[in-house]
Amino acid sequence: MKIGFVGNEPAGPVLAKAWAQAGHELVGAAVDSPEAIERVETLLPDLVIAGMAAVAEDADLVLLAVPYSDVEIVCDGLTDLGLFGPKKLVAHLSPLRGYGVLASAAQLGAVPIALHPVMHFTGTSMDLLVLKNSTIAISAPEMLLPIAQALAIELGGEPLVVQEHQRAAYAEAFEVASSFSSLVVQQAIGILEEAGVEAPAKLIGPVVRSAVDKALYQPVAPLDPEDLL
Repeated sequence: MKIGFVGNEPAGPVLAKAWAQAGHELVGAAVDSPEAIERVETLLPDLVIAGMAAVAEDADLVLLAVPYSDVEIVCDGLTDLGLFGPKKLVAHLSPLRGYGVLASAAQLGAVPIALHPVMHFTGTSMDLLVLKNSTIAISAPEMLLPIAQALAIELGGEPLVVQEHQRAAYAEAFEVASSFSSLVVQQAIGILEEAGVEAPAKLIGPVVRSAVDKALYQPVAPLDPEDLL
């Protein structure tokens, strides 16, 4: 397929690079911030940077690498320009929304896909290594799920279907796990830094990883209401 992406989110050029390595053709990137332009020039030096309409018109798959609050607006805008139809795929990356947010494009026959690699992106080549071992949450109309699954596999990750009615719970769990783990790790590193311990991240890393592995494979205990008091 011909693939283009729209938006300044760091995941955009990383996923585009992964798909290019899987054999797809990249047709353009619609980015405008200095940081996003630098990421494209570093990861994809030969890729054309163009306007949103031009990228969407040339691509078979349009990746919306925009904040979740902008997904629907950007999709609707490109739809109004007549850039989506039966031969198009459109995907977004937000954990907070399912494929329903792409309804305007789907109404014209485009394939709507919510595709969220369960990782944090730096926008560098290191992300490509992490992506190879990631789980990728996908949502799409049931008949079209094989397309979303294939795209996830081509990225090197393992697709996991999250139904539309499960999206809110998935997004909340992702945010809680992400924010809580970052806070705790930073707190632990800060304690070691204040004590003058060298290389605190290297010291605390194995502890964090083993604790996370243990938590992941322990059965979840029922919540006692008294614990909330």
